[in-house]
Amino acid sequence: MSLVLSAALFGGISAGAFYGVSQLFPQESDVVAAESLSSSGAVVTSLASTSYSTARYGMDVSDIAAAALPSVVAITNISVQEVQSYFNRFGPNGAGQTQLEETTSCGSGIIIANDGAYLYIVTNAHVVEDATTLSVSFVDNSVYEAQLCGADETVDLAVLKIALSDLSSDTLSQISVIAVGDSDALEVGEQVVAIGNALGYGQSVTTGIVSALNRSLTNESGTTSTYIQTDAAINPGNSGGALLNLDGQLIGINTAKLSDTDVEGMGYAIPISDVAELIAQLMTQTAETETTGTSSSQQSVWVTPAWRDKRTYG
Repeated sequence: MSLVLSAALFGGISAGAFYGVSQLFPQESDVVAAESLSSSGAVVTSLASTSYSTARYGMDVSDIAAAALPSVVAITNISVQEVQSYFNRFGPNGAGQTQLEETTSCGSGIIIANDGAYLYIVTNAHVVEDATTLSVSFVDNSVYEAQLCGADETVDLAVLKIALSDLSSDTLSQISVIAVGDSDALEVGEQVVAIGNALGYGQSVTTGIVSALNRSLTNESGTTSTYIQTDAAINPGNSGGALLNLDGQLIGINTAKLSDTDVEGMGYAIPISDVAELIAQLMTQTAETETTGTSSSQQSVWVTPAWRDKRTYG
């Protein structure tokens, strides 16, 4: 039985879609100013949250999708991998010359904050791994290049940013910051909704329940973390996408699934309340994507199969 990180690598597919409004730290009142995301005050959001029903289950799935889709994005990662040349792989002991090949992978992300200068997007670290170029597709199908702020591979989180000045007025009018909830308040059996760029075809919506809380799993680096377990379908490409409660609030970041012929409906999400401070820290960082000195026009684009993204947790 293996735990599969669900952002699959699919060639040349980038898709858009998304909705939502709000701040990183939830408040009790319906409409409140967003709190500072950084204890140092370096990053301050100024957007207000959407006013939702005070009823615990006041929204149905279609309402949640309508509210959250503008806040969920598709992320395309273009990276350059060193692979063995097909025509030279029959050398001694099967060794041959290697060559650089451009690969494209797709995942999901969530618009988590706006500080007046940049739009910040949270995703999984494995979605942006080894990227030379990262692009984000929004709800209006517009695509913009994004900059990696920072990543934490042990927690499998990363934050991207895009300058607001780079976005068209039409795009700005259609996208929103996600409403953030309290994952500590979740109960087993509570209904949840997952939204993400499944299989790289574009945003899709699935629903299920919270199957378990505080489920401990150890990743391949030896780090043990706790996750929300859900039976909402988490497919390749969903990594970095949103897990929402029935108030339409973000309570988890979809990251992995158990993959086995004997297993059904065991997906995992990072609880948002556990990583709020880390996200704020990553927003203040600046990272450089890798460069190879070779233009993409000089390289072949490979469609990397889904198994490339299967990683077993110990």
